[in-house]
Amino acid sequence: MTQKSSGGAEKTSFSEERIAAYATIIGKEELEELFQLGELVRATKVQQINSARRGGGVAEMLRSLIPFERGLGLDVSWEVISAGPEFFTYTKTLHNFLQGKPKVPDLVGTKIYWDTNRRNYGLIRKDADVLFIHDPQPAGLIKFASTEELQHQRWIWRCHIHLSHEYHFVLDFMRTLIEDYDLAIFSTGKFLPPWDVRTTIMLPYIDPLSEKNRELPPEQVPEICWEHGLDDLEKKPLITLVSRFDPFKGQEYAIEAFKLVRKEVPCQLLMVGGTAGDDPENEAIFAQLQERVKDLPDAHLLNLPPDSHVEINAFQRAASIILQPSLKEGFGLTVSEGMWKEKPVIGGDIGGIPGQITDGYNGFLVSPSEKGIEEMAQRIKYLLLNPYFATEMGKRGKEAVKERFLITRGVRDELRLIKNLRKTII
Repeated sequence: MTQKSSGGAEKTSFSEERIAAYATIIGKEELEELFQLGELVRATKVQQINSARRGGGVAEMLRSLIPFERGLGLDVSWEVISAGPEFFTYTKTLHNFLQGKPKVPDLVGTKIYWDTNRRNYGLIRKDADVLFIHDPQPAGLIKFASTEELQHQRWIWRCHIHLSHEYHFVLDFMRTLIEDYDLAIFSTGKFLPPWDVRTTIMLPYIDPLSEKNRELPPEQVPEICWEHGLDDLEKKPLITLVSRFDPFKGQEYAIEAFKLVRKEVPCQLLMVGGTAGDDPENEAIFAQLQERVKDLPDAHLLNLPPDSHVEINAFQRAASIILQPSLKEGFGLTVSEGMWKEKPVIGGDIGGIPGQITDGYNGFLVSPSEKGIEEMAQRIKYLLLNPYFATEMGKRGKEAVKERFLITRGVRDELRLIKNLRKTII
């Protein structure tokens, strides 16, 4: 099946009333700064391009970012590349290789990659001043831009994945692409590669007023849990892991830790994820996990549609503990999502997760390996047996997200970047 592009984002923007609602979270002065920045860059035409309209953290960020910036008066559009399954099979192999999984992308796939990027170059707005290209899938678009276009446009590549440095073959492939860009953005300084391109760090973010993160009516949370087979939450506290079904997300480690915990403390485990058009591994990993939990009491596994935001919100709010024991992680938005809901989060000490969690203060970090299973089990037991500490840890987590990981900060960072880039546009 071919993934379709909608030819641009929906023709909507946040109303001034919707934007004003953020003032109750961040304050009027910070919100006023956003309006002032919007005025300064209003004449700049901006385009965002990625590989999926729904499913995954990049799509979630853009679905809030685009209407927010339009609400500030910017001319900004969002396009999604159109591609067949062979392209996404190749780019997922590339994605995994960049994160350290040793499987060399094949030459046939490489041709499909370039053919697909060439075919999608028509998405590029000729009048765009600044283009944000997200992750490896559409990175090749820049190779089809003319010299004149590159002189009058500023191309930005934003990397949301965990960029390992073990395999120079693929790093060199990406280097030949990314060094053509005017700037590369990474989620943490740990991923900065030795490439000849200007780089900067820009932290991802969540939208506190989105369906996934807004407050829910008190009765809605237990109703949604009951509909999906989750009950007795007081007798059996819920441990929740929200993530794509991906070989790097650590679901199998969470299962083993859960087995250790439930021998001593009553509890239940929920692993929930969804599919995304640019990730062909979801179904295979989900099937593997089904096999592992089919005879395990109190273990629940759900594969939901990518727009199940209210359900995810409810599961996170119902949880006593949130897990994200990733082996590789560009950032891990589910960490900030859980912290925003005042839940203690246990995450892998890898990639962008330590940038969110201060170990022992607003969450726990565990080894991103088999060693982390025992560590995770110990932290889970401690939190379940010490609910007051868990509550305080959750409160500190929410404060950390409020300070650093909300969309309002993400918009401010992007507007400041655009403002600086305007000075270099011919």
